[in-house]
Order: sequence, then structure tokens, then C-alpha cells
Amino acid sequence: MSDLDVLFEHHLWATRTLIEHCQTLTPEQLQSSSPGTYGAIVPTLIHIVAEDQRLLQRLTGESAEVVVTEGDDLTLERLHEIWLGQSERWRAVLKARETLDVTLPARGPWPEVPGARPLVLLEAIQHSNDHRTHVNTVLSVNNLPFPYLCGWMFWRSTGRVTAGS
Repeated sequence: MSDLDVLFEHHLWATRTLIEHCQTLTPEQLQSSSPGTYGAIVPTLIHIVAEDQRLLQRLTGESAEVVVTEGDDLTLERLHEIWLGQSERWRAVLKARETLDVTLPARGPWPEVPGARPLVLLEAIQHSNDHRTHVNTVLSVNNLPFPYLCGWMFWRSTGRVTAGS
């Protein structure tokens, strides 16, 4: 497994783990928010999945089987199911990444960006990290338990290292 594959496996694991953790919260807890974050927990998770789909589409030219957009009224169970499918899509895209020639068209103040595959991959990692941190901030400032989504916890989840080693 390449270093990039490990980074994306962490990305897939961390979002799945966060959605699963949030499934244990009450409806009232899911309404929690905090200044300086995207907003309430469920809309933030929906945004993570929606933007992730848009980035995959920029890489492949293909939209998701079930398109998620901000403002959708999705249960966390449904979002989890969509994320599992999206994770498989990422794995397939990463296997074929060297064949992808991505040019981003000019948009607003942004110029056309040829050879943008690395940029889109970088944005997928950075964007989700940022918003997963928002959710954990909301949980923390509202005195709710939050999952540790760091590389160490991911590595432990793979069985490569145990608590005693």
C-alpha cells in the first residue's frame, strides 16, 4: 500500500468513524453547534460527504450513484451507507489515479488548472480533516464525547500496533 493509499484509508476510516460515533448521539445533541465551525453536526457531516462526492466527480467526470447535497434531509444511517459506497469508489479511483488527466475549468477568480489530479486529492484530504475537526470541536465544547481520529488511532484500528506496543 502506497503512502497516498494510507492517507486515503485514514480519510475513509475517520469519516466513517465520526459518522458512526454521531449515530450514538441523541437528536438534541446532534443539533449542537459552536461558533467558528461549519454549523450543527448533521449538516457538517452532509457537507463532508457532498464535497467529497464533488471532488470524486472532478477526478472521474462521473457523479455519485446517490448524490448528496447540502440541505438534504438524511439520517446518519443513510449517510453512513452512502459513505461506505463512496469509500469503495475512492479505492477504485486511487487504483487508476495515474490514468486520470484532470483539468479544472476556470471558475470565478480561479484560473483553469491543468494537471490538477494532485490538487483534487489534496483537497479531499484537507477539506474532510477540517470539517471533521469542526464536528469534534462542537462535541467537545458541548461536553459530549468525541472520537480520536488521529493517525495513531487509525493505525491502531488496522491492527498494526496495539495499546501495549
